Amino acid sequence: MKRAILLSIVMMPALVNAMSITDAVQKTIQTHPQIEMKKEDHNTQKELLTRAKADYLPSVDLSYSVGPEVTKTIANGRESENLTRQDASATLTQNIFAGFDTVYGVQQQKALILSAGDKVKESSNELALSTATYYIEVLRTHELLQISKENVDVHKKYLSQIEEKVNAGVGRSSDYKQTLARYENALSIQYLAGQNYDNAISSFKRILPGAITAKDLEKPIIGNIPANDLTSLVEIAMKNHPTIHVSQADIQVADAALKRSNAPYYPTADIKLESYWNKNVHGVSTDLSSPNPSAFEEDSGYNALLVLNYNIFNGLADKANKQANQHRLLNKNSTLADARRYIQAYTEIAWQTFESTKQQLDHLDSTIKASAETVADYQKEHELGRRSIIDLLNIELEYNNARNRKTTAEYDRLISYYQILSYTGKILEEMNVTVE
Repeated sequence: MKRAILLSIVMMPALVNAMSITDAVQKTIQTHPQIEMKKEDHNTQKELLTRAKADYLPSVDLSYSVGPEVTKTIANGRESENLTRQDASATLTQNIFAGFDTVYGVQQQKALILSAGDKVKESSNELALSTATYYIEVLRTHELLQISKENVDVHKKYLSQIEEKVNAGVGRSSDYKQTLARYENALSIQYLAGQNYDNAISSFKRILPGAITAKDLEKPIIGNIPANDLTSLVEIAMKNHPTIHVSQADIQVADAALKRSNAPYYPTADIKLESYWNKNVHGVSTDLSSPNPSAFEEDSGYNALLVLNYNIFNGLADKANKQANQHRLLNKNSTLADARRYIQAYTEIAWQTFESTKQQLDHLDSTIKASAETVADYQKEHELGRRSIIDLLNIELEYNNARNRKTTAEYDRLISYYQILSYTGKILEEMNVTVE
């Protein structure tokens, strides 16, 4: 009892410090630059909505200019005048019709905000799956490395035994050479497994920097899935996948842009209110016939105008712009169709892998159990002289291959589980990961 308590105390720091797959995904979402980029783009689009709505409001302009002016006009009797000219004005302009440019401009910007927000979710969804995949790969490659090390130890033990027999003159040299070759091959497999493990660590650091090893990670378990049949999973994916939502928002953007491109075919109408003051304009500063010549130094006034503008030819630019927007809309519809095909295909692949690996694991468990029992039987028979070391190596190879296949299938099933969650747009929800 005391030993069990002591063991739990010793192991407690390791359990406390271990990073769960949920922790890894949450930290990635909080710190990855890709998410920050998408968030800032979303914020940018929100600010641009204010700019789009600005055309609903009037614009007010104040103007003042001053400087020397030398003139000789009819107004001043062809006499050269060198005066200091001053102009001042205040103008209020309110657009009352712009061919629905403002209406569709606001719609377009709202769709851009929606698209940018969905892109934050899309990146979060992709990063969650990438993090889960790299996390699982670290555990998988580490487990395969451990199996390869155990395999090397077994080969080393048998190589030592057969070497003793050969030296004692009771073993065959060919058996020794074959065992040595298998030992060298086992070493090369171990080195490759070590390389794969190191590569998995580096890949994980790429998405979540920091010093980690497989011992710092907890092996995840398979939780709930959104549905238990492929048809339902595909339906959920078509409704929930963020990429689908992004494509649908992009179609709204393109549709609003197309409607907006009709604006130049309409006239524009503005109400313009202006007040002005001038002094010494065009060399006119006095009227010699007037009893008060200084009265002609200045003039002022105001006006209220309805200003209509109608462009009847713009070098075919408006037509080209409209056609370009039509092509953009077709492009976005094709993008949505492609996204649906992609998501459906990979949802099917993930589900098929999830189901297939489950069946594999049922058989592999039986295979490993039978192989382990056969190894024990062969070792007893070897002690009685009925089995050679080569026979032992053959059954050990079969046993290790079964262990490798089980490890691969087990982690493939884990990855396919997170792929199903990602393709159905449920990975963040299922993992209780928040995007702030």
